[in-house]
Amino acid sequence: MSELEAERRARYQATVVQEFLRKTAEEGDPYAAILLVPDSPYPLYEQIRARGTLHRSAVGAWTTASHRVANQILRDRRFGVRTAEGAKPPEFMPFDNSMLGLDPPDHTRLRRLATPSLNPRRLAHWQPHVERFTGELVDEMLAGRDQVNFMRAFAQQLPLRVIGDLVGIPPRHRPLFFRLSRRMAYLLDGVATVQAARGAAAAIEEMTAMFHDIIAERKADPREDLISDLLPAVEDGRLSMDEMVPMCMFLPLAGTETTVNLIGNGLLALLEHPEQWKMLVADPSLAPAVVRETLRYDAPVQQYRRIAHTDVELEGELIATGDEVTICAGGTNRDPEAYPDPERFDITRDPGPENLAFSSGIHFCLGAALARMEAETALAALAERVPGIRQDGPVRRRGSFIIRGMLQFPVALR
Repeated sequence: MSELEAERRARYQATVVQEFLRKTAEEGDPYAAILLVPDSPYPLYEQIRARGTLHRSAVGAWTTASHRVANQILRDRRFGVRTAEGAKPPEFMPFDNSMLGLDPPDHTRLRRLATPSLNPRRLAHWQPHVERFTGELVDEMLAGRDQVNFMRAFAQQLPLRVIGDLVGIPPRHRPLFFRLSRRMAYLLDGVATVQAARGAAAAIEEMTAMFHDIIAERKADPREDLISDLLPAVEDGRLSMDEMVPMCMFLPLAGTETTVNLIGNGLLALLEHPEQWKMLVADPSLAPAVVRETLRYDAPVQQYRRIAHTDVELEGELIATGDEVTICAGGTNRDPEAYPDPERFDITRDPGPENLAFSSGIHFCLGAALARMEAETALAALAERVPGIRQDGPVRRRGSFIIRGMLQFPVALR
C-alpha cells in the first residue's frame, strides 16, 4: 500500500468513527458525546452518573463517574493498562517502554528506579528554582504588552524550565526540547489528525536522538538530575537503554502537560469566580487550597482507561477479560457522594476524599507533588504581583477528551 493510499484509508476510517460517534451521541449515549470533545464535558458526566455507578456505553467501553467505584478499579490489580496478553492498546502505542503504558512487574521496576528523583528531599532542592523561574516569567510578562496569551507566556513556560533542570537537559538542547514537546503533546489528547500523528512520530525520532546525546554527556559529567540518577541502573543491568530513553521523554511530557493545564485551569477558575481570586490576593498562603480545589473542579486529566485482565464482577455487572473501562476522572471529582455541592468552585471547602486528578493505585502520578508545588508557587506569585489580572477575551480549548486545557487564554495584566 502506498503512503497516499494509507493516508486516504486513515482519513476514511477517522470519518467513519466520527460519524458513528455523532449518531450514537444523537441517540443519547453520553460517553459518545464526550468523545466528540464538547466545550464542557461536565453535564455529560452527570448523565453517565444517572445511568448507574457502572454503565456500558454503546461505544463499547464500560464507564463510571462514581468516585468510589473508580478508586476501586484504579487500585485493583485485576485491571491494567495493557491487554491480558500484554499487548498495548492503540492509545498507548506511542509510549513504548516508558512506564506509562506498562503493567507490573516492569512498571514496578521502572517506577522504583525513577522515584528517588522526585522524593521530598529532591523536591525541596527544586523549590527555590521554581520560585526563581516563576519570578522571571512574571517579570517577562509585565515588561511586555498589557495583554498576553497566558498559556504561551507563562503556563507552558514554567513546567518546561523546571523539567529541563530536573531531567538534566543541557540549556543548548532546551529550545529543541520545547519545540518537540509541543508536537508530541498530541499523543496525550486521544485524538489526532493523520498529519499531527506523523509530526509526533517524527518528533519522537528526533527527540530519541537528542536524548542519546544527552545521556552520553551525562555519563561523562553526572549531575543531580533524573538522567544521572538512572545511569547506575543501566550500568548494572536493572534498566536498558531502550527503557531509559522513553522514560526520559515521556515522563517529562506527561508531567509538563499536567502542570501546564493545572496552572491555566486554576487561574481561569479563579478569574471566573472573582470572590475566590480576591481571597487569594488577600492571602496567597491559600494557594495550596486553590490547587487542590482546581484539581477537583477542573482536572487537567479527565480520563483514565483500564483493561480487565480477568473476568471481574463489579457493581452487579460482569466485566469480561479484555473489556475496557473508562474512568471519567473529571466526573468522579464532582461526585456528590464524595463532595457536597460539587459544581461550586470553593477554595475554602473541606477537602473530602483524595480526588482522582492524579489517578490512584500503582499508576498514581509520580510527579504529583512537583506539579502541585509548581502550581502553588505560580498562583501565589500571580496573586501577589499581578492582582489586577483579568480575562480579556474568549478562551480556545484543546481538542481533547483526555487533556482538559487551553491553547488561548487572553489576559489583561493591568
